[in-house]
Amino acid sequence: MGKKSNVKNTLQIHSQAKLEFYAKYLNRCLRILSLSKPIKQINIYDVFCGAGIYEDGGKGSPIVAFEAIKELVSDENLGNTNTRISLVVNDKEQQKIERVKNYIDSNNQDFCDVRYYNHDIEQMFEVVLREVSATATDTRNLIFIDPYGYKNIKKETLYQLMINGKTEIILFLPISHMHRFTRKAIQDEETAQYEPLRTFVNSFFSNDHRMVKEHLPIMEYIQFIAEALKYDDAFYTTSYHIERDVTNYFAMFFISSHIFGFEKILEVKWQLDEENGRGFKIPSKQIKLFEEHFAQETKDENIAKLESILRNLLTTPKTNKEMYEAVLEHEFLPKHATEIFKTWQSNNPKFKVYDIKAGKEARKGAFYISWDNYKEKEDKAQFKIEE
Repeated sequence: MGKKSNVKNTLQIHSQAKLEFYAKYLNRCLRILSLSKPIKQINIYDVFCGAGIYEDGGKGSPIVAFEAIKELVSDENLGNTNTRISLVVNDKEQQKIERVKNYIDSNNQDFCDVRYYNHDIEQMFEVVLREVSATATDTRNLIFIDPYGYKNIKKETLYQLMINGKTEIILFLPISHMHRFTRKAIQDEETAQYEPLRTFVNSFFSNDHRMVKEHLPIMEYIQFIAEALKYDDAFYTTSYHIERDVTNYFAMFFISSHIFGFEKILEVKWQLDEENGRGFKIPSKQIKLFEEHFAQETKDENIAKLESILRNLLTTPKTNKEMYEAVLEHEFLPKHATEIFKTWQSNNPKFKVYDIKAGKEARKGAFYISWDNYKEKEDKAQFKIEE
């Protein structure tokens, strides 16, 4: 009988979902940054790179990053962008680093500069923090943190990585384990095994916070962590949950200083989860008779939810820039709001859109809810629901 594969050496379905999310993020982000004339350097840091290539042929995060870079650089339609990309990978296990190095070095034809480290996590965070703290104005940093647990994830470390305003972070956490033991960790101050979780929770949440006092539903638990990672609205943050099985979840948290980066990650979420834009669920092994019906029902519920949000927003007039911010804040996309506004223009005579510069109603379908219009100095449109 053949030797059974160790699950740690094969790419599990929840890990595939994590890496698909990461790959789609990189494909969007690298292309946008490389086409931005002011950006001349992009640095990608994989702090816990893992095996790289798994026994079943699955490709881990450092290979996903390398191949995203290779695809970008090899794209003849992109032209010469003069943007250099560096990939920095680290793992505390030398054997894993060697496997990653062998693969990348044998396939790297000057696609990117690569550095390899075999540091423990504290050492590696020092390296990354030192480099991102000295980030030049023409440079952007993308940091992927997929730790073996959470004990090395410190509130102050994440903040220090972000405060330069030129960095984005994707953080992967074993959320079900954290959720299961949070109250026990807080209540049992003597047990050493709970100290990392206790430190994490206490650093972000006060003693009277619901995270500390109650056993919350797991989705609410995830949302509270995402909110905490905003650091009092200093950053834009969202989460993407990943189902391992019916009782176990992981979660990815994205942190950015820039609203445009936030929009791009929301696009990734809605691309991967067309119904909810929230997370990944294990595919059902059985064909559900009403699967399409339930999917459409969920989409309809989200439309109704956004309609309610927009109506509440328009109790007072809003500009196109204010609307762009608000739609993203509620983790919908501008295209979602645009579709609703198109329907309202046809069915609701009290809904009005005014062209600010012209001083009259805007032409039908002209809403200007986009990044390109948001970055302009002047507002272009005003929305209102008249009494």
